[in-house]
Amino acid sequence: MASKEAFLQKLADKMGRERIYEASRPRWDTQPWDHLHKELDQAGLVAQFADELMKLGGVVIPVPNGELLPKAVNAYLTEAEFKRLILWPAGEDLDGAEPADVFEEQGYEVTRWSASGDRDTLVRAAEAAHAGLVYASHGLSETGSVVLYNRGDRGRVVSLLPNQLLVVVRGSTVVPRITQVLAGMPGKALDYSCVNIITGPSRTSDIEMDLTIGVHGPGRIAVFLIEDHLAVDLP
Repeated sequence: MASKEAFLQKLADKMGRERIYEASRPRWDTQPWDHLHKELDQAGLVAQFADELMKLGGVVIPVPNGELLPKAVNAYLTEAEFKRLILWPAGEDLDGAEPADVFEEQGYEVTRWSASGDRDTLVRAAEAAHAGLVYASHGLSETGSVVLYNRGDRGRVVSLLPNQLLVVVRGSTVVPRITQVLAGMPGKALDYSCVNIITGPSRTSDIEMDLTIGVHGPGRIAVFLIEDHLAVDLP
């Protein structure tokens, strides 16, 4: 069997050119996709994000500020008649009271995902939950996607096993496309076990193109969009 070097040399000879041993990374002076969002301000990006997500079958619920999030989630869960909820801790992602505390006071059966908890018990709770509530680091306006960083108290299972996914997204964190997320990932990704990008409800189709919703993850997704991008500092 010819060696790798001999094989590559034979290809070069066939093409009538010298062997290339190194490739220089190209430097792009322009980005060909910039025209897709160059006319959009932050409010425009948020509107595009909401529009693209709704095209996929998602629901977008505007929330004026983080303090009103529990009220908005409660209204949604009440209408859907959901009572079992598994969720991430809000941490620094939210102003005001911890939503889990509020939901418990409102009579919901609440499970808090925890790195110190028994994993089997948490997984069973996620399987039985009516909905899972998570906090996205970014929304992608081009595709209506949400970006989740998973580790410790922010387990991926919460966004996978319940049939209904509830995602909290701040309007100020919506960026045009995955390009902007990847640019900031090298300094952040190593601190997490997984970066999960979700675009709409789970869907799959077989060879005959019969579409099925909810096979590989939640069949429904609702985004609670905190409108902090509209905040204006008054004098």
